Amino acid sequence: MTKFLHILNRNQFKILFFITVIFVLYKALTPDDGNHFLNFEHADKVLHASAFFVLSFLLNRASSSIAKRIRNIISLLAFGILIEILQSFTGYREVSAADVLADLVGILFFQLTYSLLLYLRELKRKRKD
Repeated sequence: MTKFLHILNRNQFKILFFITVIFVLYKALTPDDGNHFLNFEHADKVLHASAFFVLSFLLNRASSSIAKRIRNIISLLAFGILIEILQSFTGYREVSAADVLADLVGILFFQLTYSLLLYLRELKRKRKD
């Protein structure tokens, strides 16, 4: 799995990140057509968390020091809040604190997963020594 992550360099991950940001912003600000592949109560929260998990992954691959991880969490959370503010001007989207919370869940779930993978990698490395 980790070999796959090195197929792209940091600049390519940055480009992919910004393309994804544009896509997420577009989907957040256009009218909801109601055609979702997820069809259950609160499915939109799963989509929020998933989108911000992916954004966290891409941004982390573009910059991965611990200081940058903290900056990335704050920046992505601010992006989620900005989306909600912009949605308030559309007239066909609703502002939701629960959406921001779902964004934060996605961000933190990625960070937890990534930290766990780093820990397991370190354990494996120590066992080899």
